[in-house]
Amino acid sequence: MAASIVEGFGGQTVGAFRMQRKRKLTASFLEIPEEKETLQRSWRTGQHSDWTLTLGDQEFKVHKVIVATGERASAFLAAAFRKHLGESEERTDLTALIPKQCWPHFEAVLDFIYLDSIDVKAQSWGPLVKMADVLQMGSLHAKCVEAGNSFLSSEDADVHAPRLAVDAVELQIGGQLQQEVIDIAVDLMASCFKSYSAETLRAQPVEVLQSLLQRDDLEVDDEDAVFDFLLSISAQLDKADMELLWRCCRLQQLSAGHVLEVALINEIPKQAIVWALANRVSKRPMAPPAWASRWAASSRPRGRQITFFIPNAANYAPKKFVHSESHRLLDRFSWRVLIFPYGTDTGTGKPRETAQFVEMVPDADVDQESEWTVNGITYSITLVNVKDESKNITKEHTFEFSNKEVDHGWHRGFLTIDNMTTEKGWLSEDGSLCFRASLDSRKAEVNFNSAVGDDPHQEVENAGLLNFSNRQPALNGISASSVLQSFSCQGSERT
Repeated sequence: MAASIVEGFGGQTVGAFRMQRKRKLTASFLEIPEEKETLQRSWRTGQHSDWTLTLGDQEFKVHKVIVATGERASAFLAAAFRKHLGESEERTDLTALIPKQCWPHFEAVLDFIYLDSIDVKAQSWGPLVKMADVLQMGSLHAKCVEAGNSFLSSEDADVHAPRLAVDAVELQIGGQLQQEVIDIAVDLMASCFKSYSAETLRAQPVEVLQSLLQRDDLEVDDEDAVFDFLLSISAQLDKADMELLWRCCRLQQLSAGHVLEVALINEIPKQAIVWALANRVSKRPMAPPAWASRWAASSRPRGRQITFFIPNAANYAPKKFVHSESHRLLDRFSWRVLIFPYGTDTGTGKPRETAQFVEMVPDADVDQESEWTVNGITYSITLVNVKDESKNITKEHTFEFSNKEVDHGWHRGFLTIDNMTTEKGWLSEDGSLCFRASLDSRKAEVNFNSAVGDDPHQEVENAGLLNFSNRQPALNGISASSVLQSFSCQGSERT
């Protein structure tokens, strides 16, 4: 408001006020368009740079105050600047420090320092981690760890795992991170081993392959598949590496045909063959002698396929059962086949038939009172006709196993006892009945609803391998376990 003095009636003065409109300053800065770009923080133009970084035949003009200060700074380069203080040549040669495999990604590191922006891909993850370590950039290292967690927990984790494992070892990213990457990658690759090409597996460093092939839960059909894989890569690896890898093959679990092939493998010593043969004929576990210790790290059967011969099958009574050996499947769980050669029914109204089931076996340290589920398991059971496999009988199903239903399968629908004869091919010449079961756990999900053992973190560690919701209705309406409880069957008695 502005005030003014005016003369009123009778010669009196009166103060008068008038309103004045408020105004703002709106003038803008007149930029020079061609100069605007040159004022941005950048190492690419080289303007006002005061240091040179050399990588091979490339030179990068940088600014010490940007590269050596702030939360994205390089502690290594900051030390290099101080060391060169007062010298005429203001440059640092990184050629011998940074592996050549990392060079294509060095510009991304500089962009991160200058612009706080970086896009970490699976292909660039290893080189960026290595450069973060060499250049001592904690913020970049943290970004890479975050990205690595994302890669190894995504839907494509099984695709990323081989690449990250190779980079971790070949670039020697070092320390705890390198071992963590290997451990997690091996966990992922073991569960979907069959999906990888021979080329992908062959590219893995020997230490990764060794950890992978030693796994009890390796996704292979049987031990013959491990033997075949090792044989396929033996020409590309040197003798010392193959000697290490052949120790991962459980020779005593090979089929008869593959045992004969073992004699042709120069990297497998005769001591290993003798040890395997001794285990094959022994009916109880053997303590390995000192000379066999390198080949006796693990001897238990493994694989997603079980071939189970039941000798003297015709001599079983109804309700009497027999188990196959257990094969490791998931963390804290194994699986096996449960067969009632003369069925589970003692009634006279229906013809007796074989009964066959897949059983989920929790580890001994799983609390018997705990509630657990293993869903998304797809399995099949085949009754083999030894004379003509085109007559084989196969059934398949997907089921959610639990502490209340540890097994699932079929009470009927395979073979009536009247047809269980050598003439019809269902019994071998020595009277054995042959079943072949296979199982797919790639889409399995494990859940514990209460504490397991003494480890308070066990529920978290075992939860959610992969999610799978394609649940089908149960078959037969009753499991073998309920039959066992009903009749109190004990052991595998035969009459």
